Amino acid sequence: MQHVNGQTKKKHFQPDKHFIESYPNYLSLGVYTIAPTINYKINPEAKELSDKNLNSDYRANISNILGLTFGYRGINVAVGFKVSSNDKKKVDYASSSYSSIAVRLRHPVYYLLFKYSKVKGLTDLNAANNTDSTIKYLKRGDIGVTDYQFEGIYNFSWRRYSYTAPLTFLQRQLRSHIGILLKAGLAYNEISADSGLVSARQRPYFQDFNDIEKISGFSIKAAPGIGGNLIFFKRMYLSMAFFIAYDLYLYKYKKFSDGSTASGQSFVVVFDGRASLGYQSERFYIGLRYEGDSRGASIVHTRVTTQYSYVGFEVGYRFKAPGLLKKGFDKVLGVQK
Repeated sequence: MQHVNGQTKKKHFQPDKHFIESYPNYLSLGVYTIAPTINYKINPEAKELSDKNLNSDYRANISNILGLTFGYRGINVAVGFKVSSNDKKKVDYASSSYSSIAVRLRHPVYYLLFKYSKVKGLTDLNAANNTDSTIKYLKRGDIGVTDYQFEGIYNFSWRRYSYTAPLTFLQRQLRSHIGILLKAGLAYNEISADSGLVSARQRPYFQDFNDIEKISGFSIKAAPGIGGNLIFFKRMYLSMAFFIAYDLYLYKYKKFSDGSTASGQSFVVVFDGRASLGYQSERFYIGLRYEGDSRGASIVHTRVTTQYSYVGFEVGYRFKAPGLLKKGFDKVLGVQK
């Protein structure tokens, strides 16, 4: 370590400047919009029930989410809120609400993410489960899903490949490169209803799952992956990353009939990935992004799967950071080169 004006100056990891350009003195501000698809599926595992059309295919009625992003040095914060929670084309769906916040911490070697999201109000698209002839689908405005997610990604190729460049826009990939990634994460999720998660029609066939009103789960995962940024026309980029996750899911459920609880565990293999296409200059950036995540578990002879997919668009600009902000970060985190 070196000493400058009596302050300790930490040694920094320096990416190859021919491949990655960083913007530690710029403040980035952006706005994004996403069209999310949130599905929650429940299927009996017994083979003799597979042809009885007993599955539930719950979906949130959310057409558009608007959000703001703030980025400076290694910190990026994104806050999302609904623009329209109800798609007018889906008049047979229940009303849904949505909120989220994501905090991303970027280091040249690793990337940390904390994300919270909550959705309330789902619709079962399996029309066979609806006994009300006046509406097409079964509306379940009482069902809510809450997720807390923390994950870290180690980038083995950090000197020449930036995993975060198309995510946080705190860096820019200058030349094409691919890299090997390793993800580890912890997550807590909860789905609950005022009564059973399955409808009255389904309950005679779902055995011990028939009167479960709440499932809370804690998962531990490790996921090897690969990613890459393709640069063309100097400032255009095409970015992709894919992971195969090995997930240990520890769950607990509660029954509405007598308030009893039970717990168990399930080991699953899941996939997640993202792809984005966009443009980055020194100041201006714009990108179109897709992200997908699927998680599943076996709970008392029933397969429960949560699927998230997002198609989003983000545009932003980098400003010279105000002196007061720079001094505050220097005081807390140390002098920057």
